[in-house]
Amino acid sequence: MFEIFRANGGGYFWHLKANNGEKLCHSEVYTTKQAAQAGVDAVKRIAPTAPVHDRT
Repeated sequence: MFEIFRANGGGYFWHLKANNGEKLCHSEVYTTKQAAQAGVDAVKRIAPTAPVHDRT
């Protein structure tokens, strides 16, 4: 699930959490809530087809 938060210094950011509640990743701080939601929407749209580059 995605959770959107208000940042202490202003703005908004999101976390992506696994089913067990563990945080998988987080976003940058966006200036508006709408921009944070657009970031969530972009991840939802792009993630299923994103390639994995193993750089080990």
